[in-house]
Amino acid sequence: MTRETIDAIREETLAVLRPHAAPGDRVAHLDFPNHYNVGDSLIYAGEVEYLKRLNVHVDYVSDPFTHNDALLEERIGDGTLFLQGGGNFGDRWPIDQKFREAIVARFPRNKIVCLPQSIDFADTDALTRTAALYAQHPDLTLMLREKRSYELALAHFPNNRVEYCPDMAFGADIARSAEGTAVDVVKLLRADTESLGHAAVNIDASSVHYDWGLRGTDLAISTAVMLPTLIAQRFPRTNRLLYPALLRSYEQTAKLNLRVAQRILNLAPVVLTDRLHAAVLAAMMGKRVVAMDNANKKVSGIYDAYLHRFDNVHYASNSDEAAELVRQAVSDCRG
Repeated sequence: MTRETIDAIREETLAVLRPHAAPGDRVAHLDFPNHYNVGDSLIYAGEVEYLKRLNVHVDYVSDPFTHNDALLEERIGDGTLFLQGGGNFGDRWPIDQKFREAIVARFPRNKIVCLPQSIDFADTDALTRTAALYAQHPDLTLMLREKRSYELALAHFPNNRVEYCPDMAFGADIARSAEGTAVDVVKLLRADTESLGHAAVNIDASSVHYDWGLRGTDLAISTAVMLPTLIAQRFPRTNRLLYPALLRSYEQTAKLNLRVAQRILNLAPVVLTDRLHAAVLAAMMGKRVVAMDNANKKVSGIYDAYLHRFDNVHYASNSDEAAELVRQAVSDCRG
């Protein structure tokens, strides 16, 4: 069931993407997530795979800290700009939002495709300002990955093309994993501004508690891998010279984040999480997943949209329901 569900979501996604790029097109893939959030790395990995299946030439990749307008123009000309998808469209995560808005303002002659996002604005005036800026672009497509954001975009971005598209993470090449036996449950729960305090969920089983991030040797490796970015950020004139090294750094960063995440999730056969992409990744790995919501309801939105199609994923609306679903999953595993 898991493999069939993934394949179906991928075909639905490709049907949305194909009209935006023809085989052989020169394109850019912008806003690489150069940080430790595994969810964004999973989305990026999925986007890479989808762009490969579209048979386009990804001739420029950049992150918000080392982006170079001149190099972008030189490498792709009037090609399409694909902007990283995720859950940072809004005013909660300003670095990515400001970067996207700068690209929209500076490249009116390029077609721009904002890959599937969720919209999260606390300030309605900020949403109005973003919509006004986007309205000035003659060829901009906004893709939304769940119903609430899609309807919000239809209402506020009438001058742009608005399309519904599944989250890009499902395109990533993730192998099914053997069930871990170190503990019964991995509790992977948010410790940031999107947390709803689910760490208090009481489960009657052995468990470990994590959030995304790197530690120890993994953190040291990441620091070394990110060195080209740090140099290019501090000395912008080196950006062009360091571009090949930046590309390698992006690839290695995403792979390291995903490798560490899979190692954590493989500690147990059951995963309790309020992180959307911990649920997605664990589902793709074949784990039994109990998902809870985050502050801006990304988890419930994606669960209602298509994550519910996985028979190994269940959604809990409160702590008591989560505890019972985890108990049942653990019992089934021990069964």
